[in-house]
Amino acid sequence: MSMRPLIPAVLTLASSPALAHPGHGHGEGFSLLHFLSAPEHAWPLGLGLLAMAIIVGLFARQWHRKRPRR
Repeated sequence: MSMRPLIPAVLTLASSPALAHPGHGHGEGFSLLHFLSAPEHAWPLGLGLLAMAIIVGLFARQWHRKRPRR
């Protein structure tokens, strides 16, 4: 059995507790300021951006190595 279909399901379930927390922090609960300034939103955002940068970097490196030189 491939693990590929399970990855989105696990990620969805892991993020669901963040959707249930009560309002808190700076400003309105659904404002951009809230998501960027509240630590419970800022660190997952930072980790997600870091993970995306690593993944894009790995794909770019792999693509660059496979590309024929002129």
